[in-house]
Amino acid sequence: MKKIILMLVLAFVSVNCANDPVSNETPTEAKESNSSSLTSKGTYSECDPVSIDIMAGQFTNSGKILVENDATNLYVTYTALSNWYFSELHLFVGPYASIPTQNGNPVPGQFPYKKTFNPLVQNYTFTIPISSITLDANKCFYIAAHSSMKNVINGTIVKTETGWAGDIKFPGKNWATYFNYCLRTCTTPPPDVTTCDTAYMYGNYTFNALQISEKWGWANYYDNAQNGIYTYNLYAGAGQNDITKGYLAGTVTVTIQGANIGIEINATNPGTVFTETHVYLSDSPPTTAAPGQFGNQHTLNNTMLDNYNLTYSGDGTFWLIVHAGVCTTK
Repeated sequence: MKKIILMLVLAFVSVNCANDPVSNETPTEAKESNSSSLTSKGTYSECDPVSIDIMAGQFTNSGKILVENDATNLYVTYTALSNWYFSELHLFVGPYASIPTQNGNPVPGQFPYKKTFNPLVQNYTFTIPISSITLDANKCFYIAAHSSMKNVINGTIVKTETGWAGDIKFPGKNWATYFNYCLRTCTTPPPDVTTCDTAYMYGNYTFNALQISEKWGWANYYDNAQNGIYTYNLYAGAGQNDITKGYLAGTVTVTIQGANIGIEINATNPGTVFTETHVYLSDSPPTTAAPGQFGNQHTLNNTMLDNYNLTYSGDGTFWLIVHAGVCTTK
């Protein structure tokens, strides 16, 4: 008779455990995070969070503890991997001597920060004022992060495990672990700065040598040019025709096919875009360095590529100037 009663009790417990409610939602007190990207940019500061694996039952990686801080608070986020859920969380932060222990083993029920979930969750963040944490001389302390975890497959709880995070083992007989964290100062990066410049395709004649301007810039003279593809550098901000004073903004590819000239202007420098381009193509040498008078122009909306398809006499002798207005954001 006792065996029958025992079997009925076990069956009742099993049914109730298998039907524990499960939720993919995070409670309103918690900060929701994406469990598919557990080491993403910090949510609460400019620092990347310190990421520590949660081990369920000592040997199964079941999630992450993400730790970060700003000037005011410490943020400890529990995030479970797919098919793992939290039913309870217990957290201690502070000096090792203050961790509640018995015979060298931690006592999670006595940890100061705790949370119970029904339905189960996969994410939760504890927000702890730094002023409440006892720090050492280096602004460091210890974190003991415990969790009660359930492995859920097709809506059914198939396993319940204890989870701990950390690389330091408590001296007791159980396998519980903890880890060290030091407060970090992560400043907000400076805002992006955009500068705009004049850019010219490098050529074999300067505007000064052609006596058409005292400003910097180049023209290219082709004498008996053969059909083919030719690539040149596009320099921006190269005052006095000194490329060391400027930067390589991109390239210009010139395709010669009889009387047809194809010109592709490409911004290869990271963060560089075109606002306008101008092309001078003629059998006669240029008489002006004003891009607006080159005869071919495009107004662009911050593009990285522009093309021209032009024609000339086709005798292999011509002059070419390629100008671009460029803006670079860094």
